[in-house]
Amino acid sequence: MKRALSICACLALAAACTTIKIDHGDTNTIQHTGDAAKAQELVDRACHRSGSGRGEIVSTVNKDPSLPEGTGTQVTTFRCTTSKSVNQGP
Repeated sequence: MKRALSICACLALAAACTTIKIDHGDTNTIQHTGDAAKAQELVDRACHRSGSGRGEIVSTVNKDPSLPEGTGTQVTTFRCTTSKSVNQGP
C-alpha cells in the first residue's frame, strides 16, 4: 500500500512540472506567470539547459485574452541563440 501511494505521489509531482522541448533553430513556447523580466529569466534558463546560450523572446501574450495585458498566465514564444548578444543591428 505504501508503495502504491509513493508511486502516485511521484506521478503527481512529475505532472506538476513544466516541460519545455527545445528545437534548435526554431521557436518554442513556455507558459508562465510574471512580468517580462521573469519571462526572460525562464527563457534564458531553458536555453542554457539545452546548451544553446541565451534566449530571444519573440512575443508574449495572455493565455486568457479577456484578462488585462500582463496579468494571468502568459504564453511566451522564444528562440535560443548561440551568441551572447541579441537584437544587434548591422
